[in-house]
Order: sequence, then structure tokens, then C-alpha cells
Amino acid sequence: MALRRVLALAAALGRRSCCSKPPLPPDFVEALRAVVGTPNVSTATAVREQHGHDESMHPCAPPDAVVWPQAVGQVQELAALCHRRRVPMVPFGTGTGLEGGVNAVQGGVCFDLSRMDAIAELSLEDFSVTVEPGVTRKALNKHLRGTGLWFPVGTVGVGGVLGLG
Repeated sequence: MALRRVLALAAALGRRSCCSKPPLPPDFVEALRAVVGTPNVSTATAVREQHGHDESMHPCAPPDAVVWPQAVGQVQELAALCHRRRVPMVPFGTGTGLEGGVNAVQGGVCFDLSRMDAIAELSLEDFSVTVEPGVTRKALNKHLRGTGLWFPVGTVGVGGVLGLG
């Protein structure tokens, strides 16, 4: 309970916590833009706040920047850049988690993977599908329509299985 009060006070004062880091330097933000392009990087408050919480009860803890990579190579470059500069990385899918996993309690860069939404391979014979991380269950089921398969609610995205229709 005391931690909640400290976090609420820190939020009221405009700080994340006692462990927060200073804002990202402008040259680092430019380096992010060099990897994914200017339209795919945002430091806007509204965007950062949208990516700083999920469906959990935890208070919003926005990242310092949000990036939208569109290829595995971009994710690798962004991760290497963050690692070199010791900047935290926070993955973001759809923001529907219940654990506060997208809260950037130490700031950093949020990797919004929603634009990586390709369905790479579908094998009807062995009930498997290879997807990029931005593919939602609804999008996958739309793709599967007419095959007799579906991806049921409650299965885990990584390692989930297709069901028979």
C-alpha cells in the first residue's frame, strides 16, 4: 500500500519513480527515426500515455518514445541501439494485458508491434500457422475463414494451436 502512495505522489509530481531515468536525448530519438523512419516514431504525450498502460489496475507509466517497426531487421536494430545506450525496451501488442507489462516504469522505448501483421505460413495438414507478432486473433480467424480452422479464445499466441471448425 505504501508503494501505491509513493507512485501516486510521484505521478502527481510528474515523475515516474525513484528509479526513473532522464528523458531520451534528441540524438537518440533521431537514431530511432533513422531505423524506422520519422512517421514511425512518436514522442507525443497522448501516444506515450496510450502505450503506458494496459487493462490492469496499475497507473499509467508512459515510455519516452514509441516506435512502430515493420520488419524483424528493424526490431533487431532498435534493440541493439537501446542495448548500447542502456535504454529500457517495452513491447506492446494490443494493450489488453492484465499484468501491467506495458508500463514503462523506468521510461525507455515502447516497441509497438501492431504493424508487423503478416501471416507468413499456414499448414492445414498439421494445424499450424506462422505469424508476425502484430497478428490478432480476429485477423487470423478472418484469414482462416473457409478453411474449417479457427484460433480459439484462451489460447496463447506463442505456441497456440488451431482448432477444427
